[in-house]
Amino acid sequence: MGKAGAVLMVCRTCGKKGDHWTSKCPSDSFIDKPPGAETVASQSGSGKGAYVPPSMRAGAERSGTEMRRRNDENSVRVTNLSEDTREPDLMELFRTFGPVTRVYVAVDQKTGVSRGFGFVNFVNREDAERAINKLNGYGYDNLILRVEWATPRPN
Repeated sequence: MGKAGAVLMVCRTCGKKGDHWTSKCPSDSFIDKPPGAETVASQSGSGKGAYVPPSMRAGAERSGTEMRRRNDENSVRVTNLSEDTREPDLMELFRTFGPVTRVYVAVDQKTGVSRGFGFVNFVNREDAERAINKLNGYGYDNLILRVEWATPRPN
């Protein structure tokens, strides 16, 4: 008959016991696989079932990292921020000059306290320039802000 206590595996695709695993099911008609899954596996060179990262899959947009990076041309660096300053505070202060796409306040990972500087990205360069002219030297939270163009990141 069989060994006592032996457990036969059941295929989730066809329901048969013990002859094969779900991933090797002969009756698998690729129901759960996205279109083009076989061509992606063959393109990776490592055969069927190889993992392919989402960014390498067919039809994937390759500009994900570029979309998350700040636009250096319209970026303003704000220094001399108090420990209590948070991103919504800077957003409220700077959005009066024009549409803001991103606000970042550097925060100490251990204490959660502001490190005293941040960046604000504007949609338009003219709005950023106006913000620099008006807010550089502005008294905010008992400190005098320094607002200037952010230096571009090295590549």
